[in-house]
Amino acid sequence: MMVTDDRLKFQLKALEALRESTKTLQIAEQLLDVGNIREAERLRDEAREKRNVSMRLMAQAQHRPIVNV
Repeated sequence: MMVTDDRLKFQLKALEALRESTKTLQIAEQLLDVGNIREAERLRDEAREKRNVSMRLMAQAQHRPIVNV
């Protein structure tokens, strides 16, 4: 069924964005540990945007209205 296929695609993309966000946060934490605060903050913001993308994709997969986060 096409709707199910579309939902699965959105869910898989959402999961990948969440994985990328998690990996980016882990790198940011390592940078904080060595004192590179500016780059850690930049990566934190990048991870936050990836998480937001993941949330939007999951909302689309569930056919919910997409709201700004």
